[in-house]
Amino acid sequence: MTMFPVNSVGRGALDDDLPGSRELLSSPVPAPVVAVIEAAGSTLTGLEAVQSSWWPTKQLTVRYKVTASGGMLDGHHQIVAMAGKIPQGAARVEGPEGTVGVWIVPNDPLLPGLVSALDLATVAQLVSTVDADAEIRSLRFRSYRPGRRGVVEAVGPAKSLFLKLVRPNSARSLHEKHRHLASRMPVPDSLGFSRELGVVVLPSMPGQDMRRALRHGGETVPDPGAVAALIESLPRPLDDRVTKSPIDKLPRIVDLLSRILPDEARRLNRLVADIGSDDRPADVPVHGDFYEAQILVRDAQPVGLIDVDTFGWGRPADDPAMMLGHLTLLASSAENPASVLDYAIRLQALWEAAHEPADLRRRIAAVVLGQATGPFRVQQANWPAEVRRRIDTAEGWVASSSGIRKVSSLAQVDLTYIPDH
Repeated sequence: MTMFPVNSVGRGALDDDLPGSRELLSSPVPAPVVAVIEAAGSTLTGLEAVQSSWWPTKQLTVRYKVTASGGMLDGHHQIVAMAGKIPQGAARVEGPEGTVGVWIVPNDPLLPGLVSALDLATVAQLVSTVDADAEIRSLRFRSYRPGRRGVVEAVGPAKSLFLKLVRPNSARSLHEKHRHLASRMPVPDSLGFSRELGVVVLPSMPGQDMRRALRHGGETVPDPGAVAALIESLPRPLDDRVTKSPIDKLPRIVDLLSRILPDEARRLNRLVADIGSDDRPADVPVHGDFYEAQILVRDAQPVGLIDVDTFGWGRPADDPAMMLGHLTLLASSAENPASVLDYAIRLQALWEAAHEPADLRRRIAAVVLGQATGPFRVQQANWPAEVRRRIDTAEGWVASSSGIRKVSSLAQVDLTYIPDH
């Protein structure tokens, strides 16, 4: 039975400056995807958009889960369609409004190592060159953002290794970041990398991610001071790379939000004006994407810090704002929201004693606004409502930033801006 989606990716959103994007945004059954399947002698019987990445006027990428019958593509597959600059190696599908690039996963032309990373024999041979004691019996495709990155877990009876897939010109830099950080703190030490394939091999770390512990409640999580100590322990970066602050990212974020929800454009512009510009110098080391899922915990202690791609120079309140913004949103999906909010309150009190509270809260608002694109990106069924809820939350953080002073105790933290759950 055909199971095509009821709604298109952007539900009426348009990008006239991006040829080929109209078909991907507005058509429930995009012609370029159908063309690739039919070229393989197959018939499309099911399609679902599961992930999108849209930078207006620049690039639109949509990942689909498809089911086909007959021909070379009989069965289930993932297909990626891209409007904008089409990478060499993607199939080019001509249409009335422009050319769209299409590929069938794992044949990502921007991540050339993905095919090898999903082949058990190839991975076993690769791993043996960096860890002679490792035995690999299966592979798990853990995450994938088309054209940008992927993670494959190589599973063995005694231990697992992780293959991080990046664009080839980023492999050496990521390898060096891991080596640099691992010598000073609990970051996985790179076992090696392939510049040609864009693969960095990382060991597994003990513990479970702190998001899981917080979401399900009843699990012991580290004292907030131990979490704060992780970013306080970050060494000087190896180079002068500056990690964009959440405030610096807002123009592109708001452009996207205003296109997918045009009726919110005025409110979004007012919110950005209230947050203001970022005039703080980037003079401290930052993780750059510091939130609960990046911390591994065991026995109420942080034992690992992962995903250090964004490590570089930043502003003192950037990492705290990232954590608090994520925790605010996590509470809405946790089994015990009160425990998540309580943990956030304790972290907030700690960080507001160390940083200017108004600046911290403006940055939290920017983080939440940046996360407002998430429901659209993963094509959540009710994404318009969820996006609006996150905009509401960002407004609350901005409103709370007026007229506050540094705090020295938990009782002084005003939490009226955190939405009810």
